Amino acid sequence: MVNNVFGSLANLNTLLAQSVNNTNQTSVTPALLTSGDLQAINDLQTNAPKISDGLLSQLNNETLDEALASNQKVSDVLQQQLTSLFTISSTPSALKYKLSDEELALRTVISSQHEGLLKNENSTQLIERLNTSVKNIQGAYANTSDILSSLGQLGHEQKTFLASSQQRVERSLNPYMESLNRAKYEDDDNYLFELSVKTKEGDVINITFNSSQGYDEETGEAIDGFGISYEVNGNLSEAEHGALTQVMAGVGEMADEFFKVSENSFNPLIVPNQTDTSLDFLAGFNSEQLTGFNVSFSTTQNDALDTGENTLDLSYSIDETKNQQALVFKAESGKNEIDFALDMSTIGAKDTQQMQQYLASLDQSLEDSRVNSTEDDKTSAFGKSGDEAMQQGFALFKGAFASMSSAAERYSNLESLAEQHLNDGRAMVADLVDNMITNDARYQGLGNKAPNTLGTGISKLADFDATFSYALDNGDYQPKSTIELSQATEQAQLGDLSGVTQSKNVSSHFDYQYSRPDYYDKEESYNVNTAVKNKELVGLDQSHEVDVDTKMFEFNPQTNQYELQMAMQEQTVTKSDIRLIDDIWLEESENSYNMNKKERVESDEKQDEFKKTSSHSHNKLVTLIGDLDKLAENKNVRREYLTNLSQVNFFMDKK
Repeated sequence: MVNNVFGSLANLNTLLAQSVNNTNQTSVTPALLTSGDLQAINDLQTNAPKISDGLLSQLNNETLDEALASNQKVSDVLQQQLTSLFTISSTPSALKYKLSDEELALRTVISSQHEGLLKNENSTQLIERLNTSVKNIQGAYANTSDILSSLGQLGHEQKTFLASSQQRVERSLNPYMESLNRAKYEDDDNYLFELSVKTKEGDVINITFNSSQGYDEETGEAIDGFGISYEVNGNLSEAEHGALTQVMAGVGEMADEFFKVSENSFNPLIVPNQTDTSLDFLAGFNSEQLTGFNVSFSTTQNDALDTGENTLDLSYSIDETKNQQALVFKAESGKNEIDFALDMSTIGAKDTQQMQQYLASLDQSLEDSRVNSTEDDKTSAFGKSGDEAMQQGFALFKGAFASMSSAAERYSNLESLAEQHLNDGRAMVADLVDNMITNDARYQGLGNKAPNTLGTGISKLADFDATFSYALDNGDYQPKSTIELSQATEQAQLGDLSGVTQSKNVSSHFDYQYSRPDYYDKEESYNVNTAVKNKELVGLDQSHEVDVDTKMFEFNPQTNQYELQMAMQEQTVTKSDIRLIDDIWLEESENSYNMNKKERVESDEKQDEFKKTSSHSHNKLVTLIGDLDKLAENKNVRREYLTNLSQVNFFMDKK
């Protein structure tokens, strides 16, 4: 069976990007061949330990302490050993940058494969070449150790360096090292890895690795094939090479986990553990060199379960002209489908507290939407395995959200953009608001009828619009959960007044799509509006609203339809408007709650009888604190106060 663990395919892709720094080069992919075409070839001879006279002289002239102090000499010996493994005569031209040991080792694998392709070797011969390349690379490390040992320069530090390097290389070669285990020809196995990266200069790197295996019913023979292809449009600079390597390292780790869990993903009784999959590498995405990438993984297995294919598609891009970054993710595994999208500004600052608040709000929203509202025990409507798959996908979504926020913070701090963004203004207003609502004893605050999961005050994070959805297609049973979270910020100025307006919104939705009419909707919003004069906060308006709408049905076999069992609409609104002018505190706080609910009552006399319940409450409080005597005794002071109050109110209302 084709190896399920593809290891660091990103490292393979890095190699492809490095080793062909010419325009429009594409490798040939061998066609699927029958077992009648398979022929054995002799192993390539392992390269004997050798080293150039120049490097040997240089090593002999170094003192032992100098050699121990630097791994560069070890790397030079190793690089020469790996370079000697190249089997193709027309190797690519020298690059502007030095390849890592890992990249160079993989490059020897590709060069050997190219030689085989030029000789029209069949599938078995090409696989044998892969196995031979692995043995030769292992030999290169052994040779390097022997050379250093014979020179008396193989100390602990050198051994550690070689062991670490070899471990990275073997991890990258993992898919090849297990290629002899291909035995289950009766089932179709197809593995595909595609990556496309675009640089800021317009260069495009397209990379594909695929492996397939099957059985030809007409001939009764096994067919086996694989292919490596690439296309590079343009030339990569050293900086682009570094940025590309970073992306491919992150994508490679994702590939590791995707192909590792695919072996179990076709089994409905086993939930693949994808908790190690991460999009953390987006936080370090080099927007100075790259504009984005697209990646696709897929596995297909034709077995008795007929579960189709597992796919993962991811695209990430950054648009400097619009100061926006965008991520789209879609994964299907058996009956599970995960989709999420993130549109986020590249202008933002660090706000640890708000980030924690948003992540907690997302967790609460998932909990609200994941439960089966017809069950009192609030167990997941997706079942055990489906709920675990959703939780894993949701963790990936939250990680992407945090990583893109970090990328925005790092991008905003670029010297070339320091004067363009408005973070400093927002940060100042955010600090003024925080000081007022947390430290001022006069502040009455928003009501606590419905806890504010979005957090009070102004967020310094980059604005965004995020959506996550999970669906389980189990025939007639098709529950779906959707979570949305957004933040939008605007700044305004009028005369000597300036301010920030920000809205935070989160919503959760659950339904059964086409299978039954139950649904659950919850929307929460927090809005803050400010007015600042002479770097002092003179106006602060806040509003928090939570709306819940839910309906539950039950199937009646007598009528052959779903009948309403319960319907409820619930709304909680809290507001606070503050004016702080001439040290006079004026605050209006308002709270309201409305609930309407009806529940079916079992009755022999009436077919549709419901119990209706309603609840309503409302209160408003006006607080005035300060030296009120001066307003009563001095009409000029009173006139000036009312004028300033009117200006602030006009500014707040206009926004």
